[in-house]
Formats: sequence, structure tokens, C-alpha cells
Amino acid sequence: MGVSRGALTFTRLFVQGKPPKDLRKKYLDSVRLRQFTPLAPEDEASEAVGWCVIERPFDLDFQADKIFYDRFVQLGFRVDKWRIPSVLLRSQMAEEEQRAKARSGREKLSRAEKEDIKLRVTSRLRKKILPTSRAFDMLWDLDAGTVLFFTHAARSTDEFTALFEKTFGLEVMVDSPYAAAGRSELSATQQKAFDRLEPISFAASRKAKAAFEKAAQEKAAAEAASSDEEQGEDEEEDDEPEEELSEEQAALIERIESTRFLGSELLLWVWLRQELFNEPVTLGEHGSAEVWLDRKITLEHILDKAERVAVRGAQPSGSAEAREAVRNLKLPVGSRLVLRLKEQDFAFDFNAPRFLIGGGAIPALLKEEGDDAFLERTALIEKLTSLLDELFSAFLRERLAPTWSKSWEPALSAWVEGESVPAGALKEIAAVTRAAARRSA
Repeated sequence: MGVSRGALTFTRLFVQGKPPKDLRKKYLDSVRLRQFTPLAPEDEASEAVGWCVIERPFDLDFQADKIFYDRFVQLGFRVDKWRIPSVLLRSQMAEEEQRAKARSGREKLSRAEKEDIKLRVTSRLRKKILPTSRAFDMLWDLDAGTVLFFTHAARSTDEFTALFEKTFGLEVMVDSPYAAAGRSELSATQQKAFDRLEPISFAASRKAKAAFEKAAQEKAAAEAASSDEEQGEDEEEDDEPEEELSEEQAALIERIESTRFLGSELLLWVWLRQELFNEPVTLGEHGSAEVWLDRKITLEHILDKAERVAVRGAQPSGSAEAREAVRNLKLPVGSRLVLRLKEQDFAFDFNAPRFLIGGGAIPALLKEEGDDAFLERTALIEKLTSLLDELFSAFLRERLAPTWSKSWEPALSAWVEGESVPAGALKEIAAVTRAAARRSA
């Protein structure tokens, strides 16, 4: 499971700054300086990390042709750990402590003596077992300034980030909804709206829905009575929910952690589109694509992350259980996301808060081996990440537009309650969708 074969599971990072002109020699020397050093039984450290040749964890003979290919830098990140079973360690220590007590004639040992026994027992056991060894692929696209690190493990990612920055002298930023928003090329107006953005308020959604329905009723009555005055009051009432939401958005804290909710809202938006009208989404230069949630949805309570529910099946988004979870303030934090573009399917498990791709499946390669196959696979990986970025951009443009509170929120409230979505809300959503499609044509 890495760069060359298997399902795609990776963390995407973005390099801050540009590599030096003489990068080949400089980086080769720097990698050799920080190559992996195997653990020794007498070492105090219980873990070792360092570079190895990609897909060859035990190959530490670095040559330029093993690291540099086309526009890529490719390496393996190896992690070795001593893992002595705790039961074995305790039993061996107990025996050593009993012998030490017998020799000294004392009933108790000092803390220092116990620590010394632990070190000696640990060193002895390390000579009888091998450390566990794992290696993860790293692919750095020098032109795009992106790094793919093929694991989701947070600790391994932190260790990799530290080693990368020491080796190459460039900082990297791990992907997130906040970073994805920065790639969306927001206008000045959209950026201001983003800075004030707050999570979806279900109470505000219900209030917006009620206002929408009341406005529709008053408008119908006004038309019947030919009363312009009542119609004017209706328009004033329709503006109230937006003003209330704007006040809530003013308290938003601008940090990466505080905008992770946008990943969940992206999944909720895809889900709602799928349920209401199931039309293609315009994804920039890629054109229109069908997008849906497939196979499984994991939902998490907005206040208590420990309160989770997982819904599985052929169409989990259509189940009553999934909708009930949303009604009980649980938002989707993970799902199998499928994007169908011109009869090509890109599917992956999406960790929404961390913006991670896992178990990714891309269209079949035309070449099955060799350099051409590698470049074709990396091009498809790049297309996959680009599609995700464009999908998030499409969502964010609607999320930051005034029509969000006027149409999407009342539609969400009605859908969650199993009621008919106000016709006016559907009309506004459809108009925005058609306008986006015309702009990309």
C-alpha cells in the first residue's frame, strides 16, 4: 500500500518555500546524514526513525537514481521499536528482584535498584527478540510543492514532519479543511465571510425553515388579496434569520482546529444534494461529476466526540438510522466518497475533520509496470486530490454565499425532520447549481 501499488492511504502535506537550485547533491548528502540507524540492545532509546530507500526498508545505500525520479523525490520513512511483552518483562523483573532481596537480606529494594534491574532485564530481553519495523512511502512533487506520506498515523506523521524539515530545511503544513479553503482562491467578500464562519446551527436551520414557510404563506395570501404592504412585511421577515446567523459567525475563532467542522459539513452537503436532487457537481476544469456517499457513514456528536454511530450498507445515506443520527446532532465525520467523472470512478474513504484520503481506488492503469505506469499512477493520484479540492471549493462557495441560510439551512431542517423541503428553497438551490454549471461551460 504505497506509491506504486495497492489502495491509496496517505496524508497530504504542503511544502512552504522552494528547494535550492543544487537540490540533488545537497539533498542526497542530507538524506545520507539522516539515514536510518538500526536499534541496538544496549541503546537507551526504544525507538529509531530515519530514511531508507522507498519500498526497501533494509536498503540504506542511497544513490541519486534511488531518490530522484522525474520531478519527484521519493524516500521511505522507517520506524523501528522495541516491543517487549509487558507480562514477560514483569515476570523477569520479579525474579531478579527476589534474587536481589535474597542476596542483600532486605525485604524491600530502593527505587534506584528497581530501575537498574529494569534496565538490565530490558537489555537482556532485547538480545533475544527483534524490534518491530515499519516503513512508509514518501513522495514529494517538487513542481507542485506537495508531499504524500502514506499513512494516517498522527504520531508517525509528526515524526516524519520533524525529520523532513531537518533534512530539507523547509517547513511543511499538514492538510486540513482550513488549508483546503486557502487553496480555493476565495474572493475578498468570501474571505470575510469565511473569517466569520461558524458551524451549522440546527436551531437556526429550523428557524430559517419556519421563516421560509411563513414567508411563502404570507406571499400567497398577499397575492390573493393584492396587498403590497403585507408582501413588504414578508420580505422583512425573510431577512431575519440571516442577520441572526451573522451575529453567531462573528465569534468564530480563526484557527485550523476551529474550522475542522467544514469537513463534516462537506459530507453533509454531498449527502443532502444526493437526497434532494442528485445532480452533478461542477468541479472546475474537470467538468461535472456525479458525487455520492457509499458503503458506510460514521457520525459523531457535535459536542461529545465519544458518542459515535456507524451506518453501513449499499446506500447508508438513505437509511432512517443515518437521518435519525443527524437529527440527534451527529454529523458525518467519515464516509466512502465516490466521484464519477466521464465514466471514471475515483473512490476513497474520507476522514473529514483531518481531510485524509484512505483506501483510495483510482481508474485502472493503461500501463501495468515500468516508468510509464508510475507516472500514470501519480497523475491519477494528482487528479484524485485535485477533484477533492474542487469539490470542497464548490461546497465552500455555496457555504459562504447568502443563499446558504436562505435555502440550504431550511432544506436541511426539513430533510432531517422527514418533511417536505420548501419549494422556494429547492428553487434557489437549483438556480445556484445551474449558474455554476454555466460558468464552467
